[in-house]
Amino acid sequence: MSNQFMFADEASQQNTKLPTEYWKILIVDDEPEVHAVTKLALNDFNFLGRGLKFYSAFSGEEAKKLIDEHPDAAILLLDVVMETDDAGLQVARYIREKADNHFTRIILRTGQPGQAPERTVIVNYDINDYKSKTELTAQKLFTAVMSSLRSYRDIMSIDQSRHGLEKIISASTNLYALQPMNSFVDGLVQQLSWVIGGAKQTLYATANEEGTSYKVLAAHGEDSQVSVGQTLRSVIPSKALAELENVIANHGSFYGEDFVLMYCRSHCRAHGSVLFIGGLSRTLTADDHHVLQLFAENVQLAQDNVVCLEDSDHFLARLADQLMLHNANHFNNVLDGSREGRIAYRLSQAVNADEAEATALAWSLFAQARPLLDCASTAVAANETTCQQRVARSLRALTHGEHEATQKAHRALIERLERWDGLGLPEGKQGSDIALSTQVLLLTEQLVDWFKEETSDADIKTRLDDEKGRYYSPEFLEQALKLLPELRNL
Repeated sequence: MSNQFMFADEASQQNTKLPTEYWKILIVDDEPEVHAVTKLALNDFNFLGRGLKFYSAFSGEEAKKLIDEHPDAAILLLDVVMETDDAGLQVARYIREKADNHFTRIILRTGQPGQAPERTVIVNYDINDYKSKTELTAQKLFTAVMSSLRSYRDIMSIDQSRHGLEKIISASTNLYALQPMNSFVDGLVQQLSWVIGGAKQTLYATANEEGTSYKVLAAHGEDSQVSVGQTLRSVIPSKALAELENVIANHGSFYGEDFVLMYCRSHCRAHGSVLFIGGLSRTLTADDHHVLQLFAENVQLAQDNVVCLEDSDHFLARLADQLMLHNANHFNNVLDGSREGRIAYRLSQAVNADEAEATALAWSLFAQARPLLDCASTAVAANETTCQQRVARSLRALTHGEHEATQKAHRALIERLERWDGLGLPEGKQGSDIALSTQVLLLTEQLVDWFKEETSDADIKTRLDDEKGRYYSPEFLEQALKLLPELRNL
Protein backbone atom coordinates (compact mmCIF):
# COMPACT_ATOMS: atom_id res chain seq x y z
CA MET A 1 0.00 0.00 0.00
CA SER A 2 1.19 3.47 -0.82
CA ASN A 3 0.27 5.49 2.23
CA GLN A 4 2.67 8.42 2.49
CA PHE A 5 3.63 9.72 5.93
CA MET A 6 5.41 13.02 5.53
CA PHE A 7 6.45 15.64 8.07
CA ALA A 8 6.99 19.28 7.24
CA ASP A 9 10.51 20.53 7.91
CA GLU A 10 11.03 21.52 11.54
CA ALA A 11 14.02 22.23 13.72
CA SER A 12 15.79 19.01 14.78
CA GLN A 13 15.82 18.16 18.43
CA GLN A 14 18.36 16.26 20.49
CA ASN A 15 17.63 12.81 21.94
CA THR A 16 17.00 12.73 25.66
CA LYS A 17 16.99 9.79 28.02
CA LEU A 18 13.48 8.55 28.79
CA PRO A 19 12.33 8.47 32.45
CA THR A 20 11.93 5.20 34.25
CA GLU A 21 8.14 5.38 33.80
CA TYR A 22 6.47 5.61 30.43
CA TRP A 23 3.20 6.26 28.71
CA LYS A 24 2.56 3.27 26.47
CA ILE A 25 1.93 4.10 22.79
CA LEU A 26 0.74 1.39 20.38
CA ILE A 27 1.61 2.00 16.72
CA VAL A 28 -0.44 -0.04 14.27
CA ASP A 29 0.50 0.41 10.61
CA ASP A 30 1.58 -1.92 7.79
CA GLU A 31 4.47 0.33 6.72
CA PRO A 32 7.70 0.09 8.76
CA GLU A 33 8.64 3.64 7.75
CA VAL A 34 5.59 4.99 9.57
CA HIS A 35 6.73 3.31 12.79
CA ALA A 36 10.25 4.69 12.42
CA VAL A 37 9.25 8.28 11.68
CA THR A 38 6.63 8.31 14.47
CA LYS A 39 9.22 7.23 17.03
CA LEU A 40 11.67 9.80 15.67
CA ALA A 41 9.13 12.62 15.89
CA LEU A 42 8.21 11.79 19.48
CA ASN A 43 11.60 10.67 20.77
CA ASP A 44 11.94 13.54 23.29
CA PHE A 45 8.30 13.71 24.32
CA ASN A 46 7.67 14.18 28.04
CA PHE A 47 4.44 14.57 29.97
CA LEU A 48 4.18 14.70 33.79
CA GLY A 49 7.74 13.50 34.09
CA ARG A 50 7.15 10.45 31.90
CA GLY A 51 8.39 9.70 28.41
CA LEU A 52 6.86 7.40 25.81
CA LYS A 53 7.42 3.71 25.17
CA PHE A 54 6.38 2.35 21.79
CA TYR A 55 4.93 -1.03 20.85
CA SER A 56 4.45 -1.92 17.18
CA ALA A 57 2.02 -4.06 15.18
CA PHE A 58 1.93 -4.32 11.37
CA SER A 59 -1.53 -5.78 10.79
CA GLY A 60 -4.96 -5.82 12.34
CA GLU A 61 -4.50 -9.30 13.79
CA GLU A 62 -1.16 -8.35 15.35
CA ALA A 63 -2.82 -5.24 16.78
CA LYS A 64 -5.49 -7.28 18.56
CA LYS A 65 -2.82 -9.38 20.28
CA LEU A 66 -0.92 -6.22 21.22
CA ILE A 67 -4.07 -4.67 22.70
CA ASP A 68 -4.65 -7.76 24.85
CA GLU A 69 -1.03 -7.71 26.04
CA HIS A 70 -1.08 -3.99 26.92
CA PRO A 71 -4.50 -2.99 28.29
CA ASP A 72 -2.82 -0.05 30.04
CA ALA A 73 -1.73 1.60 26.78
CA ALA A 74 -2.48 5.33 26.77
CA ILE A 75 -2.73 5.88 23.01
CA LEU A 76 -3.32 3.75 19.93
CA LEU A 77 -2.01 5.31 16.68
CA LEU A 78 -4.05 3.32 14.19
CA ASP A 79 -3.87 3.03 10.40
CA VAL A 80 -7.11 2.23 8.54
CA VAL A 81 -6.05 0.34 5.42
CA MET A 82 -3.75 -2.62 6.12
CA GLU A 83 -4.39 -6.27 5.16
CA THR A 84 -7.96 -5.20 4.35
CA ASP A 85 -9.55 -1.87 3.57
CA ASP A 86 -11.21 -1.70 7.01
CA ALA A 87 -8.65 -3.57 9.14
CA GLY A 88 -8.03 -0.51 11.33
CA LEU A 89 -11.72 0.06 11.89
CA GLN A 90 -12.11 -3.56 12.98
CA VAL A 91 -9.27 -3.02 15.45
CA ALA A 92 -11.06 0.07 16.83
CA ARG A 93 -14.22 -2.00 17.29
CA TYR A 94 -12.21 -4.82 18.88
CA ILE A 95 -10.55 -2.65 21.54
CA ARG A 96 -13.87 -1.10 22.61
CA GLU A 97 -16.20 -4.10 22.36
CA LYS A 98 -14.16 -7.30 22.66
CA ALA A 99 -11.32 -6.05 24.88
CA ASP A 100 -13.76 -3.76 26.72
CA ASN A 101 -11.09 -1.07 26.88
CA HIS A 102 -12.64 2.38 26.95
CA PHE A 103 -9.59 4.16 28.37
CA THR A 104 -7.00 3.97 25.59
CA ARG A 105 -7.25 7.00 23.28
CA ILE A 106 -7.48 6.07 19.59
CA ILE A 107 -5.95 8.39 16.98
CA LEU A 108 -6.92 7.16 13.53
CA ARG A 109 -4.33 7.95 10.84
CA THR A 110 -5.04 7.27 7.22
CA GLY A 111 -3.34 7.98 3.92
CA GLN A 112 -6.54 7.24 2.02
CA PRO A 113 -9.30 9.40 3.54
CA GLY A 114 -11.72 8.25 0.83
CA GLN A 115 -11.64 4.71 2.23
CA ALA A 116 -12.85 5.93 5.63
CA PRO A 117 -14.54 9.35 5.49
CA GLU A 118 -13.96 11.31 8.70
CA ARG A 119 -17.61 12.04 9.47
CA THR A 120 -18.68 8.44 8.97
CA VAL A 121 -15.85 7.06 11.07
CA ILE A 122 -16.31 9.50 13.95
CA VAL A 123 -20.05 8.75 14.10
CA ASN A 124 -19.85 4.95 13.79
CA TYR A 125 -16.65 4.14 15.71
CA ASP A 126 -15.51 5.09 19.21
CA ILE A 127 -12.32 6.87 18.18
CA ASN A 128 -10.93 10.07 19.65
CA ASP A 129 -9.12 11.78 16.79
CA TYR A 130 -8.86 11.50 13.02
CA LYS A 131 -5.79 12.57 11.07
CA SER A 132 -4.81 12.46 7.43
CA LYS A 133 -1.19 11.34 7.09
CA THR A 134 -0.47 13.82 4.32
CA GLU A 135 -1.39 16.74 6.57
CA LEU A 136 0.14 15.42 9.79
CA THR A 137 3.36 17.30 10.59
CA ALA A 138 5.60 16.43 13.51
CA GLN A 139 4.19 19.39 15.44
CA LYS A 140 0.59 18.33 14.77
CA LEU A 141 1.43 14.79 15.86
CA PHE A 142 3.00 16.18 19.03
CA THR A 143 -0.15 18.24 19.72
CA ALA A 144 -2.45 15.28 19.07
CA VAL A 145 -0.47 13.01 21.39
CA MET A 146 -0.26 15.66 24.12
CA SER A 147 -4.01 16.36 24.08
CA SER A 148 -4.78 12.61 24.03
CA LEU A 149 -2.49 11.97 26.98
CA ARG A 150 -4.22 14.72 28.95
CA SER A 151 -7.57 13.12 28.15
CA TYR A 152 -6.22 9.71 29.17
CA ARG A 153 -4.87 11.14 32.43
CA ASP A 154 -8.21 12.74 33.23
CA ILE A 155 -10.18 9.59 32.40
CA MET A 156 -7.88 7.45 34.54
CA SER A 157 -8.14 10.02 37.34
CA ILE A 158 -11.93 9.76 37.25
CA ASP A 159 -11.77 5.96 37.22
CA GLN A 160 -9.29 5.84 40.10
CA SER A 161 -11.47 8.26 42.03
CA ARG A 162 -14.44 5.98 41.40
CA HIS A 163 -12.52 3.01 42.77
CA GLY A 164 -11.46 5.08 45.75
CA LEU A 165 -15.06 6.14 46.38
CA GLU A 166 -16.19 2.52 46.13
CA LYS A 167 -13.74 1.58 48.87
CA ILE A 168 -14.90 4.48 51.03
CA ILE A 169 -18.60 3.77 50.54
CA SER A 170 -18.15 0.03 51.09
CA ALA A 171 -16.11 0.62 54.24
CA SER A 172 -18.49 3.28 55.54
CA THR A 173 -21.30 0.72 55.92
CA ASN A 174 -19.28 -0.89 58.69
CA LEU A 175 -16.78 1.81 59.57
CA TYR A 176 -16.21 0.90 63.20
CA ALA A 177 -14.47 -2.38 62.55
CA LEU A 178 -10.75 -2.66 61.97
CA GLN A 179 -10.65 -4.17 58.48
CA PRO A 180 -13.31 -1.85 56.99
CA MET A 181 -11.43 1.05 58.58
CA ASN A 182 -8.29 0.00 56.73
CA SER A 183 -10.28 -0.08 53.48
CA PHE A 184 -11.75 3.33 54.30
CA VAL A 185 -8.31 4.87 54.76
CA ASP A 186 -6.99 3.05 51.69
CA GLY A 187 -9.85 4.52 49.64
CA LEU A 188 -9.12 8.01 50.92
CA VAL A 189 -5.43 7.66 50.11
CA GLN A 190 -6.28 6.52 46.59
CA GLN A 191 -8.67 9.43 46.17
CA LEU A 192 -6.09 11.87 47.49
CA SER A 193 -3.43 10.59 45.08
CA TRP A 194 -5.58 11.40 42.10
CA VAL A 195 -7.02 14.64 43.42
CA ILE A 196 -3.50 15.98 43.92
CA GLY A 197 -2.41 14.44 40.61
CA GLY A 198 1.06 13.68 39.34
CA ALA A 199 2.21 11.90 42.52
CA LYS A 200 4.07 8.63 42.11
CA GLN A 201 3.55 7.44 45.70
CA THR A 202 1.19 8.20 48.58
CA LEU A 203 1.65 6.63 52.03
CA TYR A 204 -0.33 6.93 55.27
CA ALA A 205 1.44 5.61 58.37
CA THR A 206 0.18 5.33 61.97
CA ALA A 207 2.27 5.41 65.14
CA ASN A 208 2.62 2.66 67.71
CA GLU A 209 1.62 3.47 71.30
CA GLU A 210 5.13 4.63 72.20
CA GLY A 211 5.47 6.80 69.09
CA THR A 212 8.81 5.19 68.27
CA SER A 213 7.70 3.72 64.96
CA TYR A 214 5.24 4.62 62.21
CA LYS A 215 3.87 1.71 60.19
CA VAL A 216 2.31 2.16 56.73
CA LEU A 217 -1.44 1.49 56.96
CA ALA A 218 -2.41 2.49 53.40
CA ALA A 219 -0.45 3.10 50.20
CA HIS A 220 -1.06 4.00 46.57
CA GLY A 221 1.28 4.18 43.59
CA GLU A 222 4.82 2.86 43.36
CA ASP A 223 5.59 -0.19 45.54
CA SER A 224 2.21 0.21 47.27
CA GLN A 225 1.74 -3.51 47.93
CA VAL A 226 5.16 -4.03 49.49
CA SER A 227 4.98 -0.78 51.46
CA VAL A 228 1.89 -1.64 53.52
CA GLY A 229 2.97 -3.01 56.89
CA GLN A 230 6.50 -1.61 56.61
CA THR A 231 7.88 1.19 58.76
CA LEU A 232 7.64 4.61 57.11
CA ARG A 233 11.37 5.18 57.58
CA SER A 234 12.20 2.14 55.47
CA VAL A 235 10.13 3.12 52.41
CA ILE A 236 10.51 6.89 51.97
CA PRO A 237 13.49 8.50 50.15
CA SER A 238 16.43 9.88 52.09
CA LYS A 239 15.54 13.53 51.43
CA ALA A 240 12.14 12.98 53.05
CA LEU A 241 13.66 10.93 55.85
CA ALA A 242 15.84 13.90 56.75
CA GLU A 243 12.71 16.00 57.44
CA LEU A 244 10.59 13.30 59.12
CA GLU A 245 11.80 13.88 62.69
CA ASN A 246 11.03 17.62 62.57
CA VAL A 247 7.56 17.04 61.10
CA ILE A 248 6.71 14.56 63.86
CA ALA A 249 8.27 16.59 66.65
CA ASN A 250 6.52 19.83 65.63
CA HIS A 251 3.25 18.20 64.53
CA GLY A 252 3.72 20.14 61.30
CA SER A 253 4.24 19.69 57.59
CA PHE A 254 7.05 19.99 55.07
CA TYR A 255 6.71 20.76 51.35
CA GLY A 256 9.79 19.63 49.46
CA GLU A 257 10.62 20.05 45.81
CA ASP A 258 8.82 16.85 44.81
CA PHE A 259 7.38 15.48 48.06
CA VAL A 260 5.16 16.37 51.02
CA LEU A 261 5.28 15.21 54.64
CA MET A 262 2.32 16.05 56.85
CA TYR A 263 1.59 15.13 60.45
CA CYS A 264 -2.00 14.07 61.25
CA ARG A 265 -2.63 14.83 64.94
CA SER A 266 -4.61 12.37 67.03
CA HIS A 267 -7.16 13.60 69.59
CA CYS A 268 -7.30 10.41 71.63
CA ARG A 269 -3.69 9.20 71.71
CA ALA A 270 -0.36 10.87 72.26
CA HIS A 271 0.88 10.02 68.77
CA GLY A 272 -0.89 10.47 65.45
CA SER A 273 -0.09 9.55 61.86
CA VAL A 274 2.07 10.81 59.00
CA LEU A 275 1.08 11.37 55.37
CA PHE A 276 3.78 11.15 52.69
CA ILE A 277 3.27 12.09 49.03
CA GLY A 278 6.29 11.59 46.78
CA GLY A 279 7.36 11.91 43.17
CA LEU A 280 5.35 15.08 42.51
CA SER A 281 5.69 16.33 38.94
CA ARG A 282 4.31 19.80 39.59
CA THR A 283 4.27 22.53 42.24
CA LEU A 284 1.31 22.22 44.58
CA THR A 285 -1.20 25.05 44.63
CA ALA A 286 -2.93 26.71 47.59
CA ASP A 287 -5.98 24.54 46.84
CA ASP A 288 -3.79 21.43 47.03
CA HIS A 289 -2.50 22.54 50.42
CA HIS A 290 -6.08 23.02 51.59
CA VAL A 291 -7.08 19.51 50.43
CA LEU A 292 -4.08 18.00 52.21
CA GLN A 293 -4.96 19.83 55.41
CA LEU A 294 -8.55 18.58 55.24
CA PHE A 295 -7.29 15.05 54.74
CA ALA A 296 -4.90 15.32 57.67
CA GLU A 297 -7.64 16.53 59.98
CA ASN A 298 -10.55 14.33 58.93
CA VAL A 299 -8.95 10.97 58.22
CA GLN A 300 -7.35 11.10 61.66
CA LEU A 301 -10.73 11.79 63.26
CA ALA A 302 -12.09 8.63 61.64
CA GLN A 303 -9.02 6.72 62.76
CA ASP A 304 -9.41 8.11 66.28
CA ASN A 305 -13.01 6.88 66.44
CA VAL A 306 -11.88 3.34 65.67
CA VAL A 307 -8.99 3.56 68.13
CA CYS A 308 -11.37 4.68 70.89
CA LEU A 309 -13.77 1.89 70.01
CA GLU A 310 -10.94 -0.64 70.18
CA ASP A 311 -9.95 0.73 73.59
CA SER A 312 -13.56 0.28 74.71
CA ASP A 313 -13.57 -3.28 73.38
CA HIS A 314 -10.49 -4.20 75.37
CA PHE A 315 -11.92 -2.55 78.48
CA LEU A 316 -15.21 -4.45 78.19
CA ALA A 317 -13.36 -7.71 77.54
CA ARG A 318 -11.37 -7.20 80.74
CA LEU A 319 -14.61 -6.55 82.64
CA ALA A 320 -16.14 -9.76 81.24
CA ASP A 321 -13.01 -11.70 82.23
CA GLN A 322 -13.14 -10.21 85.73
CA LEU A 323 -16.79 -11.20 86.07
CA MET A 324 -16.02 -14.76 85.00
CA LEU A 325 -13.08 -14.90 87.42
CA HIS A 326 -15.27 -13.60 90.27
CA ASN A 327 -17.99 -16.14 89.47
CA ALA A 328 -15.43 -18.93 89.29
CA ASN A 329 -14.28 -18.03 92.82
CA HIS A 330 -17.90 -18.27 94.00
CA PHE A 331 -18.98 -21.10 91.73
CA ASN A 332 -21.31 -22.85 94.16
CA ASN A 333 -23.15 -19.60 94.86
CA VAL A 334 -23.52 -19.04 91.10
CA LEU A 335 -25.10 -22.46 90.65
CA ASP A 336 -27.39 -21.93 93.64
CA GLY A 337 -28.75 -18.77 92.05
CA SER A 338 -29.16 -20.01 88.47
CA ARG A 339 -31.27 -22.93 87.31
CA GLU A 340 -29.90 -22.52 83.79
CA GLY A 341 -26.37 -22.64 85.15
CA ARG A 342 -27.14 -25.90 86.96
CA ILE A 343 -28.62 -27.46 83.82
CA ALA A 344 -25.64 -26.37 81.70
CA TYR A 345 -23.25 -27.71 84.33
CA ARG A 346 -24.99 -31.10 84.52
CA LEU A 347 -25.14 -31.48 80.74
CA SER A 348 -21.45 -30.61 80.46
CA GLN A 349 -20.52 -33.09 83.16
CA ALA A 350 -22.17 -35.84 81.13
CA VAL A 351 -20.44 -35.08 77.82
CA ASN A 352 -17.24 -33.18 78.64
CA ALA A 353 -16.52 -32.98 82.35
CA ASP A 354 -13.26 -31.01 81.92
CA GLU A 355 -15.18 -28.04 80.48
CA ALA A 356 -18.24 -28.28 82.75
CA GLU A 357 -17.39 -25.37 85.05
CA ALA A 358 -16.34 -22.99 82.26
CA THR A 359 -19.48 -23.83 80.25
CA ALA A 360 -21.75 -23.22 83.24
CA LEU A 361 -20.01 -19.90 83.91
CA ALA A 362 -20.42 -18.95 80.24
CA TRP A 363 -24.21 -19.14 80.64
CA SER A 364 -24.35 -15.83 82.51
CA LEU A 365 -22.72 -13.94 79.59
CA PHE A 366 -24.71 -15.91 77.04
CA ALA A 367 -27.96 -15.04 78.82
CA GLN A 368 -27.11 -11.32 78.93
CA ALA A 369 -27.02 -11.26 75.14
CA ARG A 370 -30.41 -12.93 74.65
CA PRO A 371 -32.23 -9.60 73.91
CA LEU A 372 -29.95 -9.18 70.89
CA LEU A 373 -31.12 -12.51 69.54
CA ASP A 374 -34.73 -11.37 69.18
CA CYS A 375 -33.91 -9.07 66.27
CA ALA A 376 -35.22 -11.33 63.52
CA SER A 377 -37.81 -13.95 62.77
CA THR A 378 -36.46 -17.48 62.67
CA ALA A 379 -38.63 -18.13 59.63
CA VAL A 380 -36.63 -15.89 57.33
CA ALA A 381 -33.05 -16.94 56.65
CA ALA A 382 -32.02 -13.50 55.31
CA ASN A 383 -33.24 -11.85 58.51
CA GLU A 384 -31.36 -14.40 60.59
CA THR A 385 -28.16 -13.47 58.76
CA THR A 386 -28.78 -9.78 59.53
CA CYS A 387 -29.50 -10.68 63.13
CA GLN A 388 -26.27 -12.65 63.36
CA GLN A 389 -24.31 -9.70 61.96
CA ARG A 390 -25.80 -7.51 64.68
CA VAL A 391 -24.78 -10.06 67.31
CA ALA A 392 -21.24 -10.26 65.91
CA ARG A 393 -20.83 -6.46 65.92
CA SER A 394 -22.41 -5.97 69.34
CA LEU A 395 -20.26 -8.64 70.94
CA ARG A 396 -17.02 -7.77 69.19
CA ALA A 397 -15.47 -6.86 72.53
CA LEU A 398 -15.71 -10.48 73.71
CA THR A 399 -13.28 -11.54 70.97
CA HIS A 400 -10.57 -10.01 73.16
CA GLY A 401 -11.62 -12.02 76.21
CA GLU A 402 -8.98 -14.31 77.67
CA HIS A 403 -10.99 -16.25 80.28
CA GLU A 404 -12.17 -19.65 79.03
CA ALA A 405 -15.77 -18.92 79.98
CA THR A 406 -15.73 -15.59 78.12
CA GLN A 407 -14.47 -17.32 75.00
CA LYS A 408 -17.10 -20.07 75.23
CA ALA A 409 -19.92 -17.55 75.66
CA HIS A 410 -18.75 -15.54 72.66
CA ARG A 411 -18.37 -18.62 70.48
CA ALA A 412 -21.84 -19.88 71.41
CA LEU A 413 -23.41 -16.53 70.49
CA ILE A 414 -21.65 -16.54 67.13
CA GLU A 415 -22.52 -20.19 66.46
CA ARG A 416 -26.11 -20.10 67.72
CA LEU A 417 -27.56 -20.42 64.19
CA GLU A 418 -25.16 -23.14 63.02
CA ARG A 419 -26.51 -26.68 62.55
CA TRP A 420 -24.97 -30.10 62.98
CA ASP A 421 -25.91 -30.99 59.38
CA GLY A 422 -24.09 -27.94 57.96
CA LEU A 423 -27.22 -26.05 56.84
CA GLY A 424 -26.92 -23.27 59.40
CA LEU A 425 -25.66 -19.69 59.41
CA PRO A 426 -23.47 -17.73 59.02
CA GLU A 427 -20.63 -20.08 58.02
CA GLY A 428 -22.41 -23.38 57.48
CA LYS A 429 -20.28 -25.16 60.07
CA GLN A 430 -20.85 -28.88 60.31
CA GLY A 431 -20.50 -31.59 62.95
CA SER A 432 -17.65 -31.24 65.38
CA ASP A 433 -16.70 -27.83 63.93
CA ILE A 434 -19.44 -26.52 66.23
CA ALA A 435 -18.20 -26.39 69.82
CA LEU A 436 -19.74 -28.89 72.24
CA SER A 437 -20.09 -26.06 74.75
CA THR A 438 -22.20 -24.20 72.17
CA GLN A 439 -24.57 -27.16 71.89
CA VAL A 440 -24.80 -27.38 75.70
CA LEU A 441 -25.74 -23.72 76.06
CA LEU A 442 -28.25 -23.80 73.19
CA LEU A 443 -29.95 -26.94 74.50
CA THR A 444 -29.99 -25.45 78.02
CA GLU A 445 -31.84 -22.42 76.63
CA GLN A 446 -34.34 -24.64 74.81
CA LEU A 447 -34.93 -26.98 77.75
CA VAL A 448 -35.57 -24.10 80.16
CA ASP A 449 -38.22 -22.70 77.81
CA TRP A 450 -39.92 -26.10 77.53
CA PHE A 451 -39.81 -26.62 81.28
CA LYS A 452 -41.45 -23.21 81.81
CA GLU A 453 -44.17 -24.17 79.33
CA GLU A 454 -44.60 -27.46 81.24
CA THR A 455 -43.93 -29.49 78.11
CA SER A 456 -43.97 -33.20 79.00
CA ASP A 457 -40.85 -35.33 78.87
CA ALA A 458 -42.46 -37.43 76.13
CA ASP A 459 -43.04 -34.37 73.93
CA ILE A 460 -39.50 -33.10 74.59
CA LYS A 461 -38.11 -36.52 73.65
CA THR A 462 -40.11 -36.51 70.40
CA ARG A 463 -38.86 -33.05 69.48
CA LEU A 464 -35.24 -33.83 70.29
CA ASP A 465 -35.37 -37.12 68.40
CA ASP A 466 -36.43 -35.08 65.37
CA GLU A 467 -33.42 -32.76 65.83
CA LYS A 468 -30.80 -35.54 66.05
CA GLY A 469 -28.22 -35.08 63.34
CA ARG A 470 -29.91 -31.89 62.19
CA TYR A 471 -29.37 -29.28 64.89
CA TYR A 472 -27.46 -31.31 67.48
CA SER A 473 -25.00 -34.16 67.69
CA PRO A 474 -26.91 -37.47 68.00
CA GLU A 475 -24.54 -38.69 70.72
CA PHE A 476 -24.99 -35.47 72.70
CA LEU A 477 -28.79 -35.69 72.54
CA GLU A 478 -28.71 -39.34 73.65
CA GLN A 479 -26.90 -38.26 76.82
CA ALA A 480 -29.26 -35.33 77.33
CA LEU A 481 -32.38 -37.52 77.00
CA LYS A 482 -31.07 -39.88 79.66
CA LEU A 483 -30.74 -36.90 82.03
CA LEU A 484 -34.10 -35.33 81.18
CA PRO A 485 -35.97 -36.16 84.43
CA GLU A 486 -32.97 -35.04 86.51
CA LEU A 487 -32.59 -31.80 84.55
CA ARG A 488 -36.27 -30.95 85.05
CA ASN A 489 -35.86 -31.15 88.81
CA LEU A 490 -32.70 -29.03 89.07
